[in-house]
Amino acid sequence: MGLLSHFLKGPHPKTTLLLTRAGPVKNPEHVLYSHPGLPLSEQGKQALRSLAGLARRYPVVRVYSADSLAEAEAAELLAEALGVPFTLLPELRERAWGEWEGLSFAEVREHYPEAVAAWLQDEAGFAPPGGESVRAAWERGRRAIEALLAQHRGQALLLVGNCTLNRAALSLALPLPPEEGLRLEQDYARLSVVEFYGEEGVVKALNLDPCPGVGGVN
Repeated sequence: MGLLSHFLKGPHPKTTLLLTRAGPVKNPEHVLYSHPGLPLSEQGKQALRSLAGLARRYPVVRVYSADSLAEAEAAELLAEALGVPFTLLPELRERAWGEWEGLSFAEVREHYPEAVAAWLQDEAGFAPPGGESVRAAWERGRRAIEALLAQHRGQALLLVGNCTLNRAALSLALPLPPEEGLRLEQDYARLSVVEFYGEEGVVKALNLDPCPGVGGVN
């Protein structure tokens, strides 16, 4: 069902999903990380404090994030600034990198050349040894976010996400498959806004109030 036919059925309560990404983190070696992950850098903390001023424009009732280090720090920081509770959920974690956790891309290419070749052939379906594919993490994230949207129908909630989770959330409003997720930039400590009317979503904004020097493609 398209948006027009949905709206023709009558008014629907608006549910607002605010998305941000925790970071920057303390990652001078630029390694792959998921859970428990890495802590926020001082730059990341300051960027998120600045972001709280923008988030206050929305009637946020609760902050949600993964239970990983940076996301948990960011959720607590933002919830305190907004004066609302926060909840940590394992199902909101970044994709698990398995044996690649803590390695740089250069190290992965050097030590796992055959796996990297398979990854290039199937970006969404490939899972690192002992890890999780983008598709699996994407579907896990979508299910979790759909449940939160149903729980907070007619309200506004803030989700402190990550590279995979935020793009999975945006795919609830856009026809975006996992293998095309990188076409939607999700920078650290910036705000994206999706409004849902029932199950139909409208992307209102991407990466509001950029913080100089904070962006990143991965």
